[in-house]
Amino acid sequence: MAEELIANEEDRELASKPIPSLVRRYTIVTGQGMLAQIIMVVLEGLVMGWGLGAHGLACVSIIMSAEFLNLAFGNLFGTGVPAIVGNLLGAGDVKGASKAFSQGFWLTSIVSIILAVIMAVFTEPICAFFGATPDIMADTVLGVRTFSILLPFTVVGQMVTAVMRVDEKVQVQANLMTVSAIIAIVWLALSTFIFKLGTMGAGIYYGLSIGIWAIGAFWFIGGKKSQLQIKLADLKLDMAICGQIFKIGFPFFLVQAATFIFNTVANTLLGTLGGELGSLYIAAFAVINGYILYIVMMIAQCFSYGLQPIAAFNAGAKAWDRLKQSLSCAIKYQIIVLLVVSIVIWLAATPVCAFFAGSDADLVEVGASATRIIIIAVCLGYLAMTVSIYFQSVEKVVLSTFCSLLRYVICSVPLMYLLGNMMGVQGIWIALVVADAITGIISIALALNEQKRLNKLLA
Repeated sequence: MAEELIANEEDRELASKPIPSLVRRYTIVTGQGMLAQIIMVVLEGLVMGWGLGAHGLACVSIIMSAEFLNLAFGNLFGTGVPAIVGNLLGAGDVKGASKAFSQGFWLTSIVSIILAVIMAVFTEPICAFFGATPDIMADTVLGVRTFSILLPFTVVGQMVTAVMRVDEKVQVQANLMTVSAIIAIVWLALSTFIFKLGTMGAGIYYGLSIGIWAIGAFWFIGGKKSQLQIKLADLKLDMAICGQIFKIGFPFFLVQAATFIFNTVANTLLGTLGGELGSLYIAAFAVINGYILYIVMMIAQCFSYGLQPIAAFNAGAKAWDRLKQSLSCAIKYQIIVLLVVSIVIWLAATPVCAFFAGSDADLVEVGASATRIIIIAVCLGYLAMTVSIYFQSVEKVVLSTFCSLLRYVICSVPLMYLLGNMMGVQGIWIALVVADAITGIISIALALNEQKRLNKLLA
């Protein structure tokens, strides 16, 4: 029976298929789910802008802080658990991989439930900390409290779908992401325009958009669809496994913290340096960072998430040549694709901004002008995310953490202060380009150094 349960390494495509085609396939299939999420984000902006008005959007802005918290914990468990599982599968230890996944499932569930309870009980002070003003406090509390009820499902869903990629169920994972996006955006439209639920509807929307992914947990129950199984006995947590999950996943927890710092600094500087037009510049940054760059980032994530299971498995299998190829292919493909996307956005900056900004001519003009500057080097800036997830997959936590913070905090924040104070608002936009360029150069240098290390192991 044991022999039947242990998959032969040669039977797994992660161990046998050519790396270039494997990277393309995993990226493209992951992209299917991401495409649905991109469409959802675009429609979300349109529905909320037209349906909730300025008051509702102000509330949603605060609710998004809770969403960042959700993504932080989702990143933690969604990278830590599959990295361990992938390494064990690559080493041929299916039993150990199953136990690590089961432990990870219960750890994720327990932590997210505790987080949800805290958020539901202390909603008002939390919203005040997030920046809610008295005039929007009541509706904001309603939205955040509603979202907190669904929070455990959103965090578990992110972890489960990440493990599905390592378990070579990328199509099932992509289908879940697609279905959830469709259901969530339909709900948002109905709750906004038909049911008139306001921020409560928005809170449910944010919960549904990722929480539906948790249905993937049923794939790992019963033993018929996967060798990785969730077992009730693993409710008794193994602190060694839990510690390893936190150790590996922590860099990606920091990504959301870094994003929060980045957004706060940018908005503060734009408001200060922009003078009477400060709010206009902040609005332009919201369009660029909240929609345009967010979509570009999600495209970049396709390469990161596609690389993760390939790198984790081959690192565990000590297949150094395949590991080396996976890193170089992911970087090469990502630069090419994002460069094409950047050129398209640069050329269509005005209509793209008009799509999100509506009929405000001043906002469209400022947004388009800034977009043409900011978009120049993003094909390099987002390499840090892919290189970080590679180092996380091979359990180089320090380097992974460094790369996670590289673009948003280490490079962008100091440069925004420096160039902003020297050149005003224009300096903020230029700072982001310089930060992307520096981030890309450092990321490529780290990747080349890793290639040298792997070459020595092959010698």
